[in-house]
Amino acid sequence: MYTNDKQDLLLLDTKLEIEHIYSRKRQENENGLADKWSLESLGNKALLEKAINIRASDYRFIDKLKYYKGFVTDKGKVREGTKNMELIELSTNSNDFTEADIIARKDLIISMFIDYLRENDLLL
Repeated sequence: MYTNDKQDLLLLDTKLEIEHIYSRKRQENENGLADKWSLESLGNKALLEKAINIRASDYRFIDKLKYYKGFVTDKGKVREGTKNMELIELSTNSNDFTEADIIARKDLIISMFIDYLRENDLLL
């Protein structure tokens, strides 16, 4: 989340939870992941505000987009989206999140972490 240059700091009292971008319920219903361990992969997890995670947790990715971006209910109530810029950008640039996306995101996270260690002379 904080490797994104556009990411603002969240308030200290923000309650965060681990979001499964490809939801457990989706896997249960569709069985779309060839490797069941992809569900718990680092590439499938992100930080998400608790209030948003409660509402978005069991939906398909296409349905989660409105929770990530924010929306106005039928009654005119504004539901704010996430402050996590990575999820906002992901929801802006994609209509689905697949196993290939999970693998690519995991590889990117690991690569960026190794680069950080290397740049800060922390590799042994």
